Amino acid sequence: MLATRLLIALAILALTTPALSAHEGMQLAQAGSESSPPAATPAPSSPSPAQTAAPEQKLVGLAAWNKLVGNSISGTEDGKPLIEYAPDGAAKSMLGNEISTGTWMLVGEVICFKCADDDKLECYKLEVTGDTATMYDEKGSGTRYQILKGNPKGL
Repeated sequence: MLATRLLIALAILALTTPALSAHEGMQLAQAGSESSPPAATPAPSSPSPAQTAAPEQKLVGLAAWNKLVGNSISGTEDGKPLIEYAPDGAAKSMLGNEISTGTWMLVGEVICFKCADDDKLECYKLEVTGDTATMYDEKGSGTRYQILKGNPKGL
């Protein structure tokens, strides 16, 4: 008698809730039946971080530069370790043990640096993906740098 009432209730629920699948209805009926033990329902698997993480977006121009201003980049240049820090229009770098200063300006997708002791501008197209910055010179050759939070070298 209880099983009959449960099936009638399930039929009414199925008519009022179209999203209820036949499989879910059968599991509910099995769970309410006195003659059989409840069916084991596997727990829904949660997606792994790799499945839920959106691919990192490549930023260029101002959006890319905003990721660098107030932070540092780290990499190698001419086989020597390089750290650069560029807050508020100033640029400071340490190549090996040599520290230099200068200025920067952004023009579209191109960032240009001018060292204090050199009149020549060095300009690069900048791309940022995650914590990696890539600077492309006028020939299209790119150099990758790791973005570091803040100014860890105190430049």
